Amino acid sequence: MMKRLVLPFAVVFALAVLPSKVLSQDLGTIAKQKPFALTGSFGLGIGTYHVSGIPARQREFSYLLSGAPTLSLYGVAFPFSVVVSDQQKSYTQPFNQYGISPTYKWATFHAGWRSLEFSPFTLAGHNFLGGGVELNPGKLRLGFIYGRFNKAIEADPNQPLALAQQLAYKRTGYSVKVGVGTERNHFDLIFLKAKDHVNSLSTPPSVELSPSENMVLGFSSKFSFLKHFVVEMDASGSIYTRNVLSDTVQNLKLDKISFIKKLITLNASTQLLTAAQTSIGYNAQNYGIKLMYRRVDPDYKSMGAYYFETDVQNYTVEGMLKLMKGQLQVNGSFGMQNDNILHDKAYRSNRKIGSINASFNKTNYGIDVRYTNYGITQDRGLNPIIDMLRVARTNHNLNTVLRYNINQESITHGFILVGNIQSLVDLNEYTAPNSKSNSKSVNFSYQFGLPKKSLAANANINYTVADVAFGRTVFYGPTLGVSQAVNHGKLGLNASLSYQLQRNNNLNAGNIFSANLNGSYRISKRDAANLQVNYLKSNSKDVTLPSFNEIRTNLGLVHSF
Repeated sequence: MMKRLVLPFAVVFALAVLPSKVLSQDLGTIAKQKPFALTGSFGLGIGTYHVSGIPARQREFSYLLSGAPTLSLYGVAFPFSVVVSDQQKSYTQPFNQYGISPTYKWATFHAGWRSLEFSPFTLAGHNFLGGGVELNPGKLRLGFIYGRFNKAIEADPNQPLALAQQLAYKRTGYSVKVGVGTERNHFDLIFLKAKDHVNSLSTPPSVELSPSENMVLGFSSKFSFLKHFVVEMDASGSIYTRNVLSDTVQNLKLDKISFIKKLITLNASTQLLTAAQTSIGYNAQNYGIKLMYRRVDPDYKSMGAYYFETDVQNYTVEGMLKLMKGQLQVNGSFGMQNDNILHDKAYRSNRKIGSINASFNKTNYGIDVRYTNYGITQDRGLNPIIDMLRVARTNHNLNTVLRYNINQESITHGFILVGNIQSLVDLNEYTAPNSKSNSKSVNFSYQFGLPKKSLAANANINYTVADVAFGRTVFYGPTLGVSQAVNHGKLGLNASLSYQLQRNNNLNAGNIFSANLNGSYRISKRDAANLQVNYLKSNSKDVTLPSFNEIRTNLGLVHSF
């Protein structure tokens, strides 16, 4: 009787409160899908906490009821979540909007909340509530969307200062894509137009918020030739009026172009800014190289995208090489970046970014080495640079991993050695003494396993030393762990012990001991239980930090359906 009541209620409830985004549904296969399915899980968690020596960091007792049901209608999934705890009670959806994109042959339709990308600088992933269509018959590439990009958010008279930055006008817009070609070779022309509705707020905002309008025209292209070469290019120009209520300026350069005046409001707050990126690459089976360039004007914006890194110019080269039948691989990149591309700032910052990664891997052993170098310097812009304030730094990072495995049918051994060196070099002699930052760490671990008995154990020891301007800190100590599965995996146990010592400026700063126990039991095919116990003891020798004992437990029960 209960099942007959729950299922109709679930259908009605799901249709009344639909979640946001679902994968596009191919209408050609809808007849093969189940008309209705309800799956998911529900769980109960009970936790305890006790501490001595410091104020409690959580409640002594807690509980959590959770559920993750998923309703499927003809192959379209609608996930939900339910949470009831001692701190909150809520029904939520993983997304707060709903959208669908059914596909039939070369046509895709969009409805509800959608997020699409026509090109990186025009329509580039901004959520909108509306509809659209993408048509790809043959080599034609057509697209159109229209919808609401922002909803109006009124000021709360009871909280005039709270969340003022979230006030917004209603914003609607559309975007059109016309192109020709395939994914490998194509040229697309994209147009986007969006605006804020001045009358969408009943009360004019008291904060600095202006209704804006935007028009973007750009193109996106990709061409492959001579089998291995690929050229990609994206460029856009954005006319952005920050305040449509600003006084009109008659002598604005854009005002002289009559057809633009019919498409967008032009006044003193209007800007015309550009953004572009291009790359050329050569890709072969065992090697490749790619050259890239990117330039974005200061304050470049598109209402079809959320954020751009602006006032930036990048030059980057990437390379890849495979040797010894792919066992040895080398990847690397080097780039230069600068701002102040319009030469209107007091200073210009230059960055150099380089990295190289080499790996050699056989069945039983291997090595990976990665080195990165990040540097930044400053040059004069409109004003000369004061030497004492000049920024000139380089960050070096070297990471190495060595592994060796012995795998046999009845026993396995694994050895892993990890080392890391990080160093910040300040090239300014005036600021270098206060910006010192160097660290070195090494970790060695041994893993042992008996596959036929479902038994595994591990032991590792680590050592880390960090040097900063105010002194040196050293951490070191061992960790031991063991795991065992019995009764064909129905019961699993994991336990670990860790002991870490700390020294500050060659003085004993204390130690930390921790113990963890995790047990799981499969009660039935759809039911499982889990128990976790964590113990932490901090024995501090630093008068500014107290010693304490802390223990946490958590019991969880899960039912799947």
